[in-house]
Amino acid sequence: MPEAQRPVDREMSVGRGAGLAFAVAFALTVVMAAPVILTPGERIFGAGDILSRADPNRDALVVIGQFRTGQVPSPYLQPVTDLPGQVLTSILEPVIAYNIVVLLTFPLSALAAYLLARHLSLPHFGAMVAGLAYAFLPFHVIQAGGHPHIAQTQWLPLYLLALWRFVDCPGPGRAAWVLIATALAALADFYTGFIIAVISPVAVLAAGWVGPRRSGGPRWRNISLTLLGLTVVLAIGYAAVRSLLPDATSMAMERLDLFTWSAKWWSYLIPPADHPLLGRAVREFWAARGVGADQLEHQQVSLGLALVALALIPLWRFVRGERDNASIRMAPALAMLGVAALVCSLSPERRVGSLDFVRPSALLYLLAPMFRAYARFGIVVGLMTALLAGAGASWLWRSRGPGGRRIAAVLLCLAAFEYLPFPPWRSRDILPTSAHRWLASAPGPASVLDCVRPVRFTDTLAVPLFAHTVEWLGSRGVDDCGEPRLGEKLQAQGDTHVIARTDTVIATDSGLTLEKEFDDSRLFRVSPSPAVAYLASWSGFHQREHGPLRTWRWMPDTATLHFSIARSSTRIVLEVELRSFPASRRVEWFVDGKRLGEIEVTPEWRGYALVLGSHEAGELGLALTCREPAVVANDVLSNGDPRALGIAVGALRIRTDK
Repeated sequence: MPEAQRPVDREMSVGRGAGLAFAVAFALTVVMAAPVILTPGERIFGAGDILSRADPNRDALVVIGQFRTGQVPSPYLQPVTDLPGQVLTSILEPVIAYNIVVLLTFPLSALAAYLLARHLSLPHFGAMVAGLAYAFLPFHVIQAGGHPHIAQTQWLPLYLLALWRFVDCPGPGRAAWVLIATALAALADFYTGFIIAVISPVAVLAAGWVGPRRSGGPRWRNISLTLLGLTVVLAIGYAAVRSLLPDATSMAMERLDLFTWSAKWWSYLIPPADHPLLGRAVREFWAARGVGADQLEHQQVSLGLALVALALIPLWRFVRGERDNASIRMAPALAMLGVAALVCSLSPERRVGSLDFVRPSALLYLLAPMFRAYARFGIVVGLMTALLAGAGASWLWRSRGPGGRRIAAVLLCLAAFEYLPFPPWRSRDILPTSAHRWLASAPGPASVLDCVRPVRFTDTLAVPLFAHTVEWLGSRGVDDCGEPRLGEKLQAQGDTHVIARTDTVIATDSGLTLEKEFDDSRLFRVSPSPAVAYLASWSGFHQREHGPLRTWRWMPDTATLHFSIARSSTRIVLEVELRSFPASRRVEWFVDGKRLGEIEVTPEWRGYALVLGSHEAGELGLALTCREPAVVANDVLSNGDPRALGIAVGALRIRTDK
């Protein structure tokens, strides 16, 4: 026993220790995801501030939809993750099934890393540190916020456990476990399969080189057998992939994307951008270096300074020549594998002065061009750091005197702060806004106009979870929600509610009634009173503009307003606000091609009454035509506006007489 060490107490058994690691990680997960646990059918893990910020629920809703329908487009089925999710969805709600698949990865990762640590001869305390540190790596936490397949980090340590056990003592049984672990990792997440294919030769050489269990001829024989087996397996796997994807080049990513989706070496030392206390400063740090919020996902590979400090301890002891236990003798192997993964996580090349340095991702891209997110190699760096940190924490804890334990306690507390998962809690509603959630829980059916374009998965794929009929802008003649008297059109079309984001302008004369207001949205009710006539659509107008007193749409030389008349009328009058650009204009109006009159429109807003004559129930088209040609706004205002402008149409109301 080294003089500086405490007497070694009886160790907890591996089985009981693994159970304890799972239980502690499970409890921490419950606390970390408390809002999700309380409402598992409504909320999902992750704040959405970093991962796919522009479309925060995109990836989650895609997977939830696949769980719900059981349909995963070829060749994207990752059965070890997708099939359990589909089975759970047959029993539970799809959002609950999704949450189970994601949140279970935390205790499972702690369990797997604990088992690997004990195999590397770490004592129970060190293995607990390694297991929990790995389970709650910032990389894992942020990927769990939207990438359920990438979040399946439990398979990586199990694969390395099977591989290193085989290196220690090759045999048919252990070879079978390697194949099973490889299949589980690769079929849970294709990226994990790609990563282990790349790092396995390094893992074998590193573990075999410094491994304490064999020496001399047997050790190198084991290494050779393992490398030969890996070569055969990788060759078969590569051939299988090529046969299943004969046109793999069609799935190739742009090489330029590799620079965006790769990590920087110093990313490992920067706190996570979604840290509850440090996140704002970190996001400003990245923004100053040209990395926006939507690109931050690929730099979230933080290890934490405290964990790095603990990880350096076993390496320092190895350099000093200490070989008192196997975990110290394995330290260079773990560091070697971590450094190899770190180098693989970097961009394909880097220019220093006049020299271009090519990195491994440049070669890997040639072999597998469908992979681009090389920052995901950071999970291997995190695992190796966690194992080394566990060894360092264990050594400090067992050191003679209170100094070692105090240092260990301080560093572990600092690590807990750096990994701080709350408050605020990282969770978000699976529906786009609070108005959607309120209406989803309200009794009775609803037909809703959602005042956004149907371009985000966050809005469109949430419809099956909303349980109401939803339309978006661009459908049924509704181009924007700032349209005057919008409620008349929506009532005629059968809509009952309108959801508007906080930045959406609703006209004061829209005819909608504000029902509820939230931080991120507003909910309006459509009046049930039918209108005798309403504006159905606009043709030939530019996009709507908004001012403090009114909204309007510019038209060039000619444009058409399409009205729907509910019943026959002997006299129809359109009351409308108009203004001209840049000077007064003569404007004619036509109904169904028949000229009915002419007015002079001034550059100031004025109200006009256009008599449209008698008309049967049905559609009425009112064409407005300027006698003078429209003028490009930039030619007059020098404001860069290329639009040709004639007159602007503001508030309007159609009046009918029987």
